[in-house]
Amino acid sequence: MANVKKFNKAIFHGTIVSIKGENGNGSMTLACPLVVRTRRSGKAETSVRETYPTLSFNKNAQTKNILESFSVGDRVIVEGNVRSYLRMDENTGDTREIMNIYIDTIEHDASCMEQVFGMKGRNYPEAENKVFLTGELAGISKRTNTILTMRLDMSENGKRNMIEAIYYNAPASLANELSIGDTVNI
Repeated sequence: MANVKKFNKAIFHGTIVSIKGENGNGSMTLACPLVVRTRRSGKAETSVRETYPTLSFNKNAQTKNILESFSVGDRVIVEGNVRSYLRMDENTGDTREIMNIYIDTIEHDASCMEQVFGMKGRNYPEAENKVFLTGELAGISKRTNTILTMRLDMSENGKRNMIEAIYYNAPASLANELSIGDTVNI
C-alpha cells in the first residue's frame, strides 16, 4: 500500500436525545437540525432537516466518564472518527462489517450569549453533522449514473479500517476518472 497521509475526523454539534451504556462503553444519539435553503421553480425555500447520528464511545475516548457527565437534553460538541470492524453473528456464524462513529472528545456546548457575555441564553451555534476523510481508494462501484459507492482503506498501525461512502449526485464521468489506489478526499 502506498504511503497515503490519512485524515479521519467527524464533527457534531447537537442535542443528546438518547444515551445508554455501562462500564464506560455505550452510545448516544444526537439531534442535529440544519436549516436548508434550496431553490425550486425559481423560488427560494427554507426548511429544517433533522439528522440523528448515533455515536459510540469506549475506553479509548479522550473524554472520560461520558455516562456520568452527559444526559438527554444536553447540547454538545463532539469530535470523533469513523471505524469499521468485523462482527460474527452468534447464531449463523456469518461475518459482517460494521461501521461506527467513535467519540474522541465531547463537551457541553455554550449558548451564543454564554460565548460572548458569559451569561445563559437560548440560542446555540448552528448544528453540525460533518465527516472528513482522506484515504486510499480500495474499491468503487457505480450504482446509477449519479450514485457511486467508494471504499476507502483507512487502515493504520496494523488495524484494518475500511470505510464505505456513498456519493449522491456524483458527476456521471467521475467513476471513469478514479482508479484503485488513488488518494481521495471526502
